[in-house]
Amino acid sequence: MRFTPLLLTTLIGVASAGKNAVISTPSKPSDLDVPDLIIEKLVEIPVEDCTYRSGPGSVVITLYNGELLNGKVIDRSWDNNDPHQFQLGTPLVIEGLQKAVEDMCVNEVRKVTVPSRLAHGNKVSGGGLIPPGAAIIYKIKLIGLKPPMYVHPDFKEKKSSVLLGNTAAPVASDVPKDEL
Repeated sequence: MRFTPLLLTTLIGVASAGKNAVISTPSKPSDLDVPDLIIEKLVEIPVEDCTYRSGPGSVVITLYNGELLNGKVIDRSWDNNDPHQFQLGTPLVIEGLQKAVEDMCVNEVRKVTVPSRLAHGNKVSGGGLIPPGAAIIYKIKLIGLKPPMYVHPDFKEKKSSVLLGNTAAPVASDVPKDEL
């Protein structure tokens, strides 16, 4: 077997270091390693159980926990059973969370890694808990949905209705076009 001098020197150096050898292990991802929004579906709702999904203008009711990449907890809505409600498309919640709950069904759970540019950017936030340039990981569950809600495109139940106050109204997609 033929070794180059550099490789041979490296092997001899590691072998002679013995138990004092330093072996580098992969570090945790840094905030710079999160260039885009990452959405993982942890609990998916079957189409037949998802009549409605969130969309532009929907008011969503969520439970979520948030933490930095280093594991530091920044919010515990889920753990504290403290639902958070917001309307999609309004600036009340960071853009990453807005995008994370788009097209979600009630009881769906997602893990979302939000890059800094879709979170708080280069400013300190959360009462000093969130440093500038931080990426954030959220575990989020959609527990409620208020109009406007959108019929799931693959939902095919024949006599679906939505309760509006004390009256039932047919879902627009279930009504023959000449009755609309």
